[in-house]
Amino acid sequence: MRDNMNVNIGGLIGTLFCVMMLSCTPKDGYQRAALISYDDFSSTQKLIGTNLQFDDTILKPMRIQVCDSLLFTVNTREEKLIHVFNLKSQKKIGERISSGQGPGEMLQPYFVKIDTAWVHLFDMSSFTLYVYATKDFITNPLPVVIRKVKLSEPTFGEIRLLGNDMVSSAYNPNNQFISFNSNGEKSMEFGTYPISNNAFSDAEKVEAYKSSFTTNQKDRIAVCYNWTDLIDILDGKGHLKKRIHGPKQFISTFKEFRDGDVVSASPVKGHNRDAYFCPISVGEDLFVLFSGKAEDEADYSMLANQMFVFDWDGNPKQILLLDQGIFAFTVDKENKKIYGISDKPDFHLVAFSYN
Repeated sequence: MRDNMNVNIGGLIGTLFCVMMLSCTPKDGYQRAALISYDDFSSTQKLIGTNLQFDDTILKPMRIQVCDSLLFTVNTREEKLIHVFNLKSQKKIGERISSGQGPGEMLQPYFVKIDTAWVHLFDMSSFTLYVYATKDFITNPLPVVIRKVKLSEPTFGEIRLLGNDMVSSAYNPNNQFISFNSNGEKSMEFGTYPISNNAFSDAEKVEAYKSSFTTNQKDRIAVCYNWTDLIDILDGKGHLKKRIHGPKQFISTFKEFRDGDVVSASPVKGHNRDAYFCPISVGEDLFVLFSGKAEDEADYSMLANQMFVFDWDGNPKQILLLDQGIFAFTVDKENKKIYGISDKPDFHLVAFSYN
């Protein structure tokens, strides 16, 4: 009898705890979220873009990176996937990394980190990190791999450096992220999904809370959600430091569906908006694109012309309003330049100066 009472009391406590947690969640909001609006940013700056012109075509770049006076673009469906341009001379220096699965080849590369000493490239198709000497990568048509690290298990997207570890999305309903040590061995899964008054199934949860993320490469992770204007700042152990909801404070709705044995979820028409994407760590700041548009709006575009700047504690600092939309960008902190990619009306690179 006493055992049954303990079980019942334990269940009652659990139920009360869940009710209390939900009751602390604002209507149409999230637990532990600080609400922000456009007025919380201390300044707004309008930026006028200048289209970049080089002596060779830029093709259709999907990613972009800058280091000193050099601009790197990552292209898809090309024989050579990475193209290098000199911003001062406006000339193309060369092409690097052949498309394929042979030695030194990649299928889906992107830059994890680049500085004057080292180039870190990750191939999402082989789950392998490649490290090159920057000077050799710039001058050698066939750069030599200094170090290669293959992850112990597949990831779902890009990786970021966090201290001596590497972090990637886990894409499961229990944990958001997975980390690997410097040898590529899995160390842990971590990160809890936001809790709101929307009751999501597991399939709906992983779709509704898809995110783009970056790190300060030391002790912070910024989780920028794609379908709700929510940003989570996590510490190096994956614990929530700050959650900010805004500036429009919306939550998109997803509905589960089945296709045979496959269970997935899709956005509900009329109840879905684009939010944050392409976060970039820029020294002590976090830059991220923001849309806030719904697909049924007359002026809808996947390009964003709003860029928000936060510090790494999640405090809003500045709004940058771009005169043309972009879908990816990089920042030259020293020269206060933003380089973005647009595909409207055709693919082109654009530069913005900011203060």
